[in-house]
Amino acid sequence: MPLSRLRIRLASGFALAFAAGTALLAAGGLAFLARESTRRFDAHLDGIGTGLVTAIAREYAETPDSSLRFVTGEVAAEWPENGDAFLLLDGRGTIAASRDPDGVRTRVIAALPTRDVAHFAIDRGGPDLRGRLLDTTIAVTANGTRAAHTLRVVTFGSTEGIEADTELLGLFIAGGVPLILLASVLVGYLLAGRAMAPVRRLSQDIAAIAPTDLSRRLLPRYGDDELGALAAEFDALMVRLGDAQQRNRQFVREAAHQIRTPLTLVLGEAGLALDAVVGTPTNQPDAERLRSSLARVRTAAEQMRRRVDELFLLAEARAGEVVLLEQRVELDSLVLECTDLMRARASGTGHALAIGDAAPVIVMGNGALLQEALLELIDNACRHGVPTAPIAVSCRVVQGKVSPADEAILEVCNDGPPFSDAAMRDAKAHAHDRGLGLSIVRWVAVSHCGRVELLHDAGRNTVRIVLPVFEG
Repeated sequence: MPLSRLRIRLASGFALAFAAGTALLAAGGLAFLARESTRRFDAHLDGIGTGLVTAIAREYAETPDSSLRFVTGEVAAEWPENGDAFLLLDGRGTIAASRDPDGVRTRVIAALPTRDVAHFAIDRGGPDLRGRLLDTTIAVTANGTRAAHTLRVVTFGSTEGIEADTELLGLFIAGGVPLILLASVLVGYLLAGRAMAPVRRLSQDIAAIAPTDLSRRLLPRYGDDELGALAAEFDALMVRLGDAQQRNRQFVREAAHQIRTPLTLVLGEAGLALDAVVGTPTNQPDAERLRSSLARVRTAAEQMRRRVDELFLLAEARAGEVVLLEQRVELDSLVLECTDLMRARASGTGHALAIGDAAPVIVMGNGALLQEALLELIDNACRHGVPTAPIAVSCRVVQGKVSPADEAILEVCNDGPPFSDAAMRDAKAHAHDRGLGLSIVRWVAVSHCGRVELLHDAGRNTVRIVLPVFEG
């Protein structure tokens, strides 16, 4: 199995974080060790100083008439041979007695502070030393006379042991950090593999989804954490893909239906024309019959062209194409033009085209799309309206229903049965029941910040495109 770069990055980050934490902990440990060792060393020096003062006071109590030098000499002589180092000075600073195993009294006297301090360091001229100065006065009563002896007790010792222990621990930590870092990378890589196991399972589940089975969902198998959120987003994507697939299938069905009908008519009329040519004994077809067949072929071909244009418009509508509203469109001129263009189509279906209201109205939009929408409405009336009943095309301005602003209305009226419930719903959705026309009309209206209205009153159907009026 190849190394995973993601797991390596996760493990490296884990190792660096762990190493940084270990370094901080080690630094804190070293500082604590140094401080604690110094505190214990100072406590040891304090204990020696206190013991010496107590021993001198006891010696004075036993021999009150003795001199300070004699008493301190006796105490120094009786002090255990345990490596303690000290100086006993009189009030003038003269050494009365001492214990100096390492011979460093000269450095200690040179570093003595001028007043009583808790502790002082001696770090020049040799190994580092640390001392304790204790100034005290011992009261003695001899032969009825009370006397006071000033005494300076100096205890000291080398700090090499403390420094050696601290350095040893520092070297041990410095040598252990690379090993800790390496171990952290290895352990982090393994832990990252376990942590990434749900991600691998999610990847496998996604890979197992077939393009024809978009109904599968990943939740709630992945909980409510970040992975669950990712699964939820993927499920939402699957829903959108399923909807898109359904729309594409519906589009293909609609396209096939819309193109199949005129193709069938073209093939049928072509066959009739050929039969007429073959069936004539003189191989001269009847001119009127041939002319009629070819006219129907031309009409069917024109319908095919319109259906192809409709399919392209519908594809753009469902792809969410943005319509640029940059033209000032005169709706009254549009009504006149579209009525003239569709007059032959209406005549072929037995309808008469009439212009109702043609008030001067200007809207901002796309002239070609608005023309296509109005042509669709007229064609829809020709296909579904009652034969021989007139079709009225109008445009006018009315007071807005949704807002106080005026609204422009393009409408086509024709006699016929009421719109079905499916058609009424499709005016708000896809208009499958009435072919591609209402889908395209609705897209054009919505793209122009308008809407489509379907009405039926007293046996007459009305389809309106309601648009905002240009206030220029």
